[in-house]
Amino acid sequence: MLIELVHWVALVTATIVSFMFFRDLGDITQAFLTVKRKGMIFAIRHEKLMISIGLVGSIIAIVTTTKYGAGYKPLTYALGAINIFSVGFPYIWLHFGLRNQQDHARYYSIEEAKNYLRSDESVIVLENKGETRAHSDFHIKRPHLAGTPEGLGGENVILTYCCMTHLGTGYIPEINGEKLDLEILAQHGNNLIMRDEGSGEPIQQMYGTRECDGRWSDNKMQAWPTFRMPFSAYAKAYPDGKVFLNKIVPFTKNPVLWLWDNIVEIVFLWATVSHHRTQSLLTSTMDVDDGRLLRKELVWGFTIGKDSMAYTERYIRDQDNIVNTTVGGRDIVAAYDPEYESVNIWYNDSGKPIKNIDFFGKSDQDELKRVETVKAGLYWFVWINYYPESQLNDDGVVNTEHENLFGPA
Repeated sequence: MLIELVHWVALVTATIVSFMFFRDLGDITQAFLTVKRKGMIFAIRHEKLMISIGLVGSIIAIVTTTKYGAGYKPLTYALGAINIFSVGFPYIWLHFGLRNQQDHARYYSIEEAKNYLRSDESVIVLENKGETRAHSDFHIKRPHLAGTPEGLGGENVILTYCCMTHLGTGYIPEINGEKLDLEILAQHGNNLIMRDEGSGEPIQQMYGTRECDGRWSDNKMQAWPTFRMPFSAYAKAYPDGKVFLNKIVPFTKNPVLWLWDNIVEIVFLWATVSHHRTQSLLTSTMDVDDGRLLRKELVWGFTIGKDSMAYTERYIRDQDNIVNTTVGGRDIVAAYDPEYESVNIWYNDSGKPIKNIDFFGKSDQDELKRVETVKAGLYWFVWINYYPESQLNDDGVVNTEHENLFGPA
């Protein structure tokens, strides 16, 4: 009787926990299962515990039914196999499949990159002390993180990327001077969630803060300016610049890795092609719906203090390529450069409106600095989901209805 009780408690507990783990961290499961943010955050924080319960409970159930005849063997074996898959698949997919490159990304010359990128392909650019790095959406989409031990111009700057958001943003992966070991764990609200392996806390890419601290916390990763431009324009502006390429290892060198990377690539293409080419959503985990723009229209969103603003390229170009505004008490210039086909957002500390500014920030008043919080060319529906109070194109509309959806204020 005791063995029977142990068997069923172990099997039922393992099955429930394994299902919850698979649902919340299975990634593609969001396409056909309801995944709530609260459950996902719990799974991220308690990943090892949930995996242990799923595996140990299943093993106990299999042993008790095999050795002592407890339970119903066909059911036990079937559920045991399902449970092992349910906790094993997300773990392998997230920790081995994507293989983030926070500290070992490889960058190549522009000449080498010409063999892999179209001339009109949009690249996300990081710059520091004359050193530049470009990242195309196609090549950065699988690893999600890219950086090197030597850093960018001596600074520990990495690029974080979310394919669902169409967003690459730069960060110094440190909080309060503590270097972070980041792991890719999930996406919710169509935006990447990383985990700080030291504290175990989730970090939303959009905010750069630990979940427990909330989006407006001063305890956050330092944002680094990013901007977009076509690859050909990048090559013109920065002829000595480097380009991130995520090359698949040749079959003859490592057939297992070659096969695995191609499988992952196929999965990504299946999941994201329609996401990028239609207005439909692959995962319906959004809290805000704002019809001022079509969902997939690209915006350049940024924050100054607790104020948020987003511009479309079309709006800036309609204003003769330059907009002077004030956000969060700071004078700001949003400009489009026709030569380099790039939108850029600048701080204007000159005290006067800017009439002319080039791609490199040289203006009729002074040389300006880029706004570091700019999210360049991301989807409107994701930006407004995380900054629902955001103004758009100086329209003065501020929505505070969903202000406290995402953690402590």
